[in-house]
Amino acid sequence: MDPLEVMENSIKAYKLTTKYHGNFVDLKRALFLGWYCNLKDPCKFCYMSTQKNKIKDPKSARRRLEGILAEAILMKRIGWKLEFISGGYGYTPKELNRILELVAYLQKSKQYLNVGIIDFEKLNLDLVEGIVGAVETVNEDLHRYLCPQKPLDKTKDMLLKAKEYGLKTGITIILGLGEKEKDIDKLLDLIEELDLDRITFYSLNPQKNTIFENRSSITTLEYMNWISTVRLNFPKIEIITGTWVDKLSNIGPLIMSGSNTITKFPLFSIYGKKEGITVEKEIRSTGRLLLGTFSDIEVLKGNKKLENTPYVDEEIVISEENMKLLESLRDAINKKIEEYISKILKRIRS
Repeated sequence: MDPLEVMENSIKAYKLTTKYHGNFVDLKRALFLGWYCNLKDPCKFCYMSTQKNKIKDPKSARRRLEGILAEAILMKRIGWKLEFISGGYGYTPKELNRILELVAYLQKSKQYLNVGIIDFEKLNLDLVEGIVGAVETVNEDLHRYLCPQKPLDKTKDMLLKAKEYGLKTGITIILGLGEKEKDIDKLLDLIEELDLDRITFYSLNPQKNTIFENRSSITTLEYMNWISTVRLNFPKIEIITGTWVDKLSNIGPLIMSGSNTITKFPLFSIYGKKEGITVEKEIRSTGRLLLGTFSDIEVLKGNKKLENTPYVDEEIVISEENMKLLESLRDAINKKIEEYISKILKRIRS
């Protein structure tokens, strides 16, 4: 990797992003349903792999529905699109449909799903914008070792089938697992083969009690190299990049390299605090307009309407059964919203 070439490519990628995507950057957040993965051999880098033997009843690791829906409401309020609905495997089509319908209805927005290999015939595809496959790494040897129960062929077949249904498609890639620079070419081939609409990159966040616990992640320049290369080869693709609170200085360089969206934050613990404000400053320092907010308390509380939002309201129709369920949960959802806001305000004052 030639550092000067990376910087030159990033400048070109930034200009391409402006040409095809405008002068905007938004914030996204995955909506997790729970913390249990039903795969017998979970991915070796994943937090859920450290919890599997500690959880006797998998259903106890699922979030309550009112908490999921309260988060969905707050995300729209502050202008954060949901990256996708996710959270381990083991959910039945009926359970997924219920959550999908309720979230889509409350947000007035179709949703992306990242829930493993799905049964298209049993999902309400009218409310699905796209399907995401958890590829994680395109290095075949690494993938077989780290993700033994996520065969790439099945993920690829699912994404190709999603295209047949007229759905958008995306994949997730984690950088820092041991991939090589030459693997970038494999990723480019995969994007072309699957005709992907989006790609989410994460920088490895080493989890305690995994084989990566003491491993350092990739450098900023390496991250920029992957992003800018994808942007230069696929100008119209949506690129989502994840970072963590100890790497907020990555945000500016990632946007300059071609990223459309920043993700992967512990939202409720840093909203309105210096870290959240730093995210906003990093984005604006690149000359981009931020859609959404990471600091406005009045918007969070619902006292003020967000001016710049990535949401465009859509007509969402759900079943009568789920509408009745939603009405029965209204009080619990509102209570949960107030709990989330109260915790945020308490952290800001501390």
